[in-house]
Amino acid sequence: MKTSWRALVAVALLAGFPVLVFLVVGGLAVAEYLFFRHSGILAIKLGIVAVPVSYALLKALFAIERTLGDTADGVPVTRADEPALWALVEELAAAVGTRPPDTITLVSQVNAGVRERTGWLGLRVRRREMFIGAQLLAGLRHDQLRALLGHELGHYSNRDTRLAGLTYRGRRSIERALTGLGGDGWFEGLVRRLFVLYAKLYFAVSAAVCRRQELAADAAAARVAGTTAMTSALREIEALDIAWDFYFDRYVAIGWDAGYLPDRLAGGFQSLLADEGRAEEFDRVRQNPPAEETSRYDTHPPTAERIAALEALPEVPGRPDAGHPASEILRDAAATLEAAMATGLSDKAKAKRRTDWARVVDLGVRHSVTLEAARILGSGKTLAQALDLIDAGRAAELADPESKPPASAGPRAQREFAAPSVRDRLSTVVKAYLAEAEVAHWKLSWSGPPEFVVDEPHGSELAAALDAAAADHDTAPLRRLLAAVGALPVRS
Repeated sequence: MKTSWRALVAVALLAGFPVLVFLVVGGLAVAEYLFFRHSGILAIKLGIVAVPVSYALLKALFAIERTLGDTADGVPVTRADEPALWALVEELAAAVGTRPPDTITLVSQVNAGVRERTGWLGLRVRRREMFIGAQLLAGLRHDQLRALLGHELGHYSNRDTRLAGLTYRGRRSIERALTGLGGDGWFEGLVRRLFVLYAKLYFAVSAAVCRRQELAADAAAARVAGTTAMTSALREIEALDIAWDFYFDRYVAIGWDAGYLPDRLAGGFQSLLADEGRAEEFDRVRQNPPAEETSRYDTHPPTAERIAALEALPEVPGRPDAGHPASEILRDAAATLEAAMATGLSDKAKAKRRTDWARVVDLGVRHSVTLEAARILGSGKTLAQALDLIDAGRAAELADPESKPPASAGPRAQREFAAPSVRDRLSTVVKAYLAEAEVAHWKLSWSGPPEFVVDEPHGSELAAALDAAAADHDTAPLRRLLAAVGALPVRS
């Protein structure tokens, strides 16, 4: 079945959705009337079920007319705010054969899109809105941004069939309708299942249309930006998506438990992307996009399939002047991207104190290490007492209790088995004490974990002192170091 026929069937199903609603509601109304004529009690019983169900169905249908819960946090930008960005979008809209959006909003997502405010299941378009992820502006080149925006506008291109565009809008509208239909009561749940089955049929038919439209939008993007620009944009988005998740989990959240967040979200993300130590990791993702699970309801083909489809088309050359960073299209990129990314923070995140990256990393790691040190030592215990255990030949008591030597191991074998664990856990406690004494801190590294830095000359002495305590049960070097920085009382 060709796309046009699939789209025609999908549109027929789409038009049938409100018809099904009115048939169910009308049927309940007729049943209520007939019951009322024969038995008031039966009519009341049916009404207890029919009225909530009818209300839920009509509410679900007419909820499509509203925009409640369908807004996105972000920074709206007008033509006066960002003239270059608007000029690019308007140029691309004309190039793909559609009208430009009514609004542009910068959001905190590794994504971009064009959304239409519609009525009657997408049959009437009221407003067109474009959303551009700040992460994309922070990480893409200008030609890649051009390709991506061309793709999003290409969904509504006059080169696409109008039926396919209607199918694309209708899918989103039916999703919103189902969201508004509850299923608490048994009969209401039964009706919901009926409409879910209908929606699944529509989604299965329309999914093929949407997948073909994705490929058509990719081709439209290649025409206005170049084949290489579009294929590289698809690869780059995969890398940016993984990079952003990694960045947020490993860097932004590092001071969360201590009550801090960095004050430069966009600046930090760009620093991570530009770090030479991470370049190979990100490049592997670009060259080998992650495999994706697929189903009959998917609206997007896998990235690898989209790239292959583009490369099978005749090569469209790109623009020679489009290799500069996409962020340069903004008037004040640093401030604008920071504001846009901040809109993606939760209320809990917004309540955190904001400070510079160096301080966030130090305070965040210090907090977690201090808690871990307290757990290792046990309630009310001190580092001095831990060193006393080592001096007393009881170093094994500091080892990880979950790591036990073989039952047949002799005393020497037990000590050797425990030594690595003792050193590791003792090191954690010592780090907490040195940080508390303000002679050590954790240094930010975009290439790897935070680096523990100890003021000299103590930094160069620390490793040997820990080795002596853990392996040789000689705590004297470590005691001298700690006493010299005021982290441990001098032994009398």
